[in-house]
Amino acid sequence: MRGRALLLFFFFSAWFLFTPPLPGKDKSKAGSPRKIAQDFSKFVEIPGAEMAGAEQCAACHADLSKGFRRSAHAMQKVACEQCHGAGSLHIAAGGYSTESKDKIISFRDRSPEQANGVCLSCHAKSDHVRNWFSGAHQAQDMKCSDCHTIHGETRGKTGSEFRGEAAGIPRAIESRRQVNENCLRCHQKQNAEADLPYHHPIREAKMSCSDCHDPHGGSAGNNLKLSNTNDLCLGCHAEYQGPFTFQHAPVTESCLKCHSSHGSPNQNMLSVSQPALCLQCHSAHHNGASLPLVDRCTNCHNAIHGSDIPSATGGSKFIDK
Repeated sequence: MRGRALLLFFFFSAWFLFTPPLPGKDKSKAGSPRKIAQDFSKFVEIPGAEMAGAEQCAACHADLSKGFRRSAHAMQKVACEQCHGAGSLHIAAGGYSTESKDKIISFRDRSPEQANGVCLSCHAKSDHVRNWFSGAHQAQDMKCSDCHTIHGETRGKTGSEFRGEAAGIPRAIESRRQVNENCLRCHQKQNAEADLPYHHPIREAKMSCSDCHDPHGGSAGNNLKLSNTNDLCLGCHAEYQGPFTFQHAPVTESCLKCHSSHGSPNQNMLSVSQPALCLQCHSAHHNGASLPLVDRCTNCHNAIHGSDIPSATGGSKFIDK
């Protein structure tokens, strides 16, 4: 009896020791926030260096330290050495120089992978950067600091900040205008379209590029936040959503069939002016005397996105009465 008990004891001991953990129970599995943070921790490590404290940093970098107090990082109680690495070797070397650049983390001299790795050592756990590695910005070797301010940024009171002219006023949080400036500095085509007579209110800072696009990599092409363009547009323009009894086919396919998304010289941001836009599909239409139309089709067909009103002959002519 005693031998059987010992045999069972050894069997269960071996089973617990050698059986792998169940799926989903491993806290350090690849993809978990803890594992991701650990992977990027190497980018903030300086071998042999020890923490010196923010007071030591401020002794030499007084201007940066003063602006940093009003930055978003400071609000989260992020200290200098959490991003720039432990500073003891940097101080012992007498500050930054070409010979001692490996003794402190300088974003200016780091490759995009190394510089972004410092940011990701904290931000890899954030949901809003989950698409970064599949995004166009990462593929172009952009640094986080190309768009984001690490220390307190200074901007002007009025329109000068849109032209990038600093006026000495620190800002802790970027405004819509500053966000748009960051995007349009590189995206020159959209920059020009935003100046056309009819445009989304980007220049007026009533909306930002990030309302539609995810700069860290969206779930669809062009970093759009939604894979369905219509769902994205109808999030704001809900009055055109329907459902309607009589649907206008191009509208249900894509808003971009008729509209230009960033700006247009045509009213309602149409990609082509009326009646030329409508005649691209309805080429047989004329004014009743075999002459081309000279006015807007929507003067009569004013429910062009869809209608619940049937015509006398069946179907609908997309009118609202």
